[in-house]
Amino acid sequence: MRLPYAYRLCTWRVDSDLLLPELITWGGGGDGSAADLVIVQGSVPDHLDDAVTPGKFIVVGADGSVLLHIRNLVRILVQDGRRITVEILRRDPEESWRLFLLGSTLAILCHQRGAYPLHAASLRIGGRTLALAGHTGAGKSTLALGLVNRGHQLLSDDLSVLRAGSDGVDLLPAYPRLKLWRKSLEALGVGVEGLPRVRGSLEKYGLSPSGPFDPQPSRLDGIVVLKDGPLVRIERMRAVAAVPDLRSHVQRPGIGQHLRGAAALLAEAGRIAEAVPVYRLERPKTFDDVGAMVELIEALPGR
Repeated sequence: MRLPYAYRLCTWRVDSDLLLPELITWGGGGDGSAADLVIVQGSVPDHLDDAVTPGKFIVVGADGSVLLHIRNLVRILVQDGRRITVEILRRDPEESWRLFLLGSTLAILCHQRGAYPLHAASLRIGGRTLALAGHTGAGKSTLALGLVNRGHQLLSDDLSVLRAGSDGVDLLPAYPRLKLWRKSLEALGVGVEGLPRVRGSLEKYGLSPSGPFDPQPSRLDGIVVLKDGPLVRIERMRAVAAVPDLRSHVQRPGIGQHLRGAAALLAEAGRIAEAVPVYRLERPKTFDDVGAMVELIEALPGR
């Protein structure tokens, strides 16, 4: 069966029978034979009989398949890092099931495919590629918007896919869309009129920056970890001190531990910390300091 849509996601070629407007197209659709990843609509069970993990939101099967179940919205089955089956349980104007397909499901794919899903936004700043890591609510997307407003290119928001090799770490660009709360947008001078909500009545909106998007992998030149602090300041961390931060910022760590093992995730964090400069950026959690943070990041030295 020929699938109508073809996309690029983290360098992977994707054939899909679902329209995913956030993603970059790479030509006409195909039958899946030439694709790295196939996304299809179909029936998905509400549980896995051979589940090896507890829970109702995400469970792992004995063969490594992962079921994601968002009650009354969507069920998604991810198999072998190559096939995703989506059963949409409820349509809404925002098509909010796509949040989970392009968020948690992407992290699951990374664990199945051996990539490292860092909880980070990423941008190309001048000739460098940087990731902004932090926990939920740390202000990654707000800071990314501040950098976009200075003319820098967004590569991903919230989840940055890393691939470590013998000669360094590559970032695999996802798609150019930010998800921001109303107060963040308005604080940086962006009105919400005309912007789509990401889900239901949430005051959170999707923003696709104008300008080109380069889907090609690029060498990661630095990781900035956001931390709370009374003043805005940045310092480079020693590699050994950065490992716990990189490990704690992996997306869907429980799934990664079951699929790859805790030791493998820790070792991967260690390889990344040795290969890429990691910085600690302390700041108060106010919008007043976004400009100062942007200037510090722009002034970071090259590798």
